[in-house]
Amino acid sequence: MRYAALIFVWLLGAAPVQARSLVIQSFHADIEVGADGVVDVTETLRPQFTGSWNGIYRSIPVEYHTPQGFNYHLFLDLLGVTDGQGSALKSEDGSERHYRKFRIWVPGAEDAVRTVVLHYRVRNGIKFFADHDELYWNITGDEWEVPIEAASARIVLPAGADGVRTLAFTGSYGSKEHAADVQVRGHEIDFRMQRPLAFHEGLTAVVGWNKGVVRPPAILERAYDFGRANWPLGLPLIVLYAMYRHWSARGRDPRLRPIAPQYRPPEGLTPAELGTLIDNAVDMRDITATLVDLAVQGLITIEKLDTEKLLGLWKDTDYLLRSCRPPSAWTALKPHERALLSGVFSGGLQESVRLSELEKKFYAHLPGIRDRVFDALMAQRYFTARPDRVRRNYMLGGLVLGALWFFGAALGADYANLHWGMAFGTLVLPGLIAAAIVAGFGYFMPTRTLAGTRALEGALGFEDFLEKVEADRLDRTIHTPEMFEKLLPYAMALGLEKRWAAAFAGICTQPPTWYQGGSAVDFDPGDFSSDLGRMSTQAASVLSSAPRSSGGSGFSSGGGSSGGGFGGGGGGGF
Repeated sequence: MRYAALIFVWLLGAAPVQARSLVIQSFHADIEVGADGVVDVTETLRPQFTGSWNGIYRSIPVEYHTPQGFNYHLFLDLLGVTDGQGSALKSEDGSERHYRKFRIWVPGAEDAVRTVVLHYRVRNGIKFFADHDELYWNITGDEWEVPIEAASARIVLPAGADGVRTLAFTGSYGSKEHAADVQVRGHEIDFRMQRPLAFHEGLTAVVGWNKGVVRPPAILERAYDFGRANWPLGLPLIVLYAMYRHWSARGRDPRLRPIAPQYRPPEGLTPAELGTLIDNAVDMRDITATLVDLAVQGLITIEKLDTEKLLGLWKDTDYLLRSCRPPSAWTALKPHERALLSGVFSGGLQESVRLSELEKKFYAHLPGIRDRVFDALMAQRYFTARPDRVRRNYMLGGLVLGALWFFGAALGADYANLHWGMAFGTLVLPGLIAAAIVAGFGYFMPTRTLAGTRALEGALGFEDFLEKVEADRLDRTIHTPEMFEKLLPYAMALGLEKRWAAAFAGICTQPPTWYQGGSAVDFDPGDFSSDLGRMSTQAASVLSSAPRSSGGSGFSSGGGSSGGGFGGGGGGGF
C-alpha cells in the first residue's frame, strides 16, 4: 500500500509537466528592401505558453552553398529584441552548426500569451540576375518544433520598383504548395497563409522586380564577402608566404656580378651544357643543337631530302644523317654526345639513317642523354643538386599534399558541413591550391653553386653578345665562316641562330661541307639558319615522339519551393 501511494503522488506531480506546451499564435514579418540592397527584417511573434517556460529560441541559417560548391555567408546583424511595449528582452546570440541561434528569455512565460519582436538586418540577402533582382526569403522557416497558427508578411520594395512579380510556397521543405494569399500594392506586397502551419512547415516568399532600383554590390564588396565566407581559402596565402621564405633561404643563387659581353662561350661547355646551365633544363633544343655541333666537328653530315607529292604541289622533307667516324673515334666526346650518336646510329651498327626512321624509337635514349648532361654539370659542381630531381621532388610533394588533402576533405566533408556549414569546394580547394603552390615553387628551387654562378655570368655574357651581335662588335673578333659554324650550335641552343646568321650576311658565301641539300649558288646564312631551324624543329618532334599507349532563381522552372532562398530556420521553446 505504501508503494501504491507513492506512485499515486508521483503521477499527480507529473501531470502538470505533461501539460506543458507551446504554440505560436501568430508570426508576422515586416521586410523592407533598401535601395542599397540591405534587407531590414522585423519579426513579431506571439507565443502561447502552457505550463512554465523560460522563453523561446529562433534559429536562422546563415551558411549556404553555392552551385559551384563554395560557401555563401549571410551577413546578419541583430538590432534588438523587445516585447510588445518596446522593452528590451534578455537574449543570447550564438552559433550552432550553420545557424545563428537567438535564445530569448520571456518574463512571465507561464500559461500566458506574450509578444516577442526580433529586429535584424541582412546586408547580402538580395539575388541579382541578368534580367531582374529578387528577394527569395523563407519568412517563417520550416524547422519549427511547434505549430504556427497564423503566418503573414509584408514586403516593402524601394520606391520606383516596377515589374513586380511574386510567388508564395507553403508546407514542408521542398513543397510546391501555394496555400497563401498574395496581394501586390505598388511596391508593397502582402502574404498571408490560408491555413495554420504544422510541425516543420513554413511560408516562403519570392519577389522579383526590374533592375535599376537596388544597387548591386561592387566587385570588391563581392570579393570581400566571398573571402569572409570562404576563409579557408586564405590557407594558400600562408603556404605562398612560407614557400617564398623557403625559396629566399634555400632557392637563391649567389648574387650575379655585372654581366659583360663575352665573345666566346664559357670554356669547356658544349651547347647542351650551356643551354642547361642557363635554364636548368635539358630541352630538345639543346639536344638538336648538339646534333648540329657534332656535324660541325666533322662526326656526321646532314643531307636534306625533298620528295615531291601530288605532281609537285608540295614537298615532303626528310633528312639523312651519315656517320663520318667509327664508334672508336667517339671516345674523345663527352658522354651525352656519345649517347646521342649511339642512339641515332644504333650504337654504330648503322652508318646512315633517315630522321623519319627514328620516330617513336629514339625517345628511349632521351632520359640517358639528359642524365649525362646533368651529370657533367654536377661533376663541375655547378649545382647544389640536380635541377631535374629538385623539381621532380617538389612536384611529387605537391601531388602528395594535394591527394592527402583531397581524400581527407572527402572523408571529413559530412562532419564539416554538419558542424560548420562548410561547403565541399571551400574545404577542398585550399589544399589543392596549396599543393599547386608547392609544386610551382619547385620550378624555381634549383640553385647554382658559386662556381655555377660564375659560369652563368659567362654564359649570360655570351648570350648578350649573340642577342646584340652587330657588325661593329664583329669587328672586334675574327669573323670568318669557321667562326660562324663553330658558334652556330650555341646560338641554336639559345634560340638566337637567326640573329647570329644575319650578322654573317656577305661573309659566308658557301654552305658548310657538313650540310647538303641547299643551293651553293647565292648562299645566304639567314636562309641557311632558317632551313636548319626547320630541321631542328622536325628533329625535336621526331626524336621525342613515343608510341601511343593503349588504353538559381525562385522563378525558374522547377527551381522554387518552400524552404528555398535565404532566411528560414525555425525555433521553439526552452
